Amino acid sequence: MKIDPELRRRTLRAAVALLETAHDPEHVFPHAVPLLDALASSPMGDLGRAELLQNPALSAIASERYWGPWPSAEELRALPSGSLGQLYQARFDRLGLHAPPPPATTGMDGQGAYLQQRLRSTHDIHHTVLAIPVDVPGEAAGSAYYASALRQPGAAAVLTAWIFHGFEVPTVNERLWDGIRFGLEVARLGPSLLAMRWEEGWERPIADWRQRLGLTDLLAATPFAEELALLS
Repeated sequence: MKIDPELRRRTLRAAVALLETAHDPEHVFPHAVPLLDALASSPMGDLGRAELLQNPALSAIASERYWGPWPSAEELRALPSGSLGQLYQARFDRLGLHAPPPPATTGMDGQGAYLQQRLRSTHDIHHTVLAIPVDVPGEAAGSAYYASALRQPGAAAVLTAWIFHGFEVPTVNERLWDGIRFGLEVARLGPSLLAMRWEEGWERPIADWRQRLGLTDLLAATPFAEELALLS
């Protein structure tokens, strides 16, 4: 069987990216980009997006190409204490990071591309609502959710990198698996995190959002209690 040399090259680069991510998780973005790009543009990526669009709520938001108001950092800090927007910005301030700029909504080719962009733009909102930290166990929880509920092959691949990291660094291994189990429990609730119109409720208490999403009981047993305390 003749093997496409370009496929061979991309596959090798993706495998290297997976191992680099496992070894150096603090620099996941530059390591994982080739892996994520290869899988996002693959038939598996197309299939995952097509399955998401079978969900009525996701189909509706994708048909509309919904993007609501995205306040500045100063505006978010001024929102009521305990609100989604205030805690979203407080998380970035605590980490010494800048929140991503308002999402770019031009040049999206189709509903599947919209959902992919929506997922990237709301990723840190998901971190805030689920109260998952930016360490490897927290990212593993998010990857488990994205792989199971949102049919993201890139998330499944990065999850493998996190698991490999746990093999390499046994001190994080138990908490990593606790994070994966938490992400899978959240996934039982379905892809609702991606369907939420967060921009319509920046000022709403985060507790209201969590109750609406059915997260209250799950968060009572979260393996990330310290992060939850900071984001409540």
